[in-house]
Amino acid sequence: MTNPLLEIKYKTQKQLHEEAQHDIGKYIANSHRIVREVEAQYGVKFTYGARQGGEVEPLIAPIWKRNDRQGTCDAR
Repeated sequence: MTNPLLEIKYKTQKQLHEEAQHDIGKYIANSHRIVREVEAQYGVKFTYGARQGGEVEPLIAPIWKRNDRQGTCDAR
């Protein structure tokens, strides 16, 4: 399921991906540069969100921290 806004979003992401030559670092740098250009052109200021409270826990515990039915144990 899609709509015109999502199609524009996907097209833009694909264009940025190709411009960055499939390099995530370049993709992020290019995106950041575009944000700064938009800020200067339109006189707005974007801020990036900052999460408080440390790191996000993984959804699945690493194998060395699992205590499951196969008899593995917590090796801390």
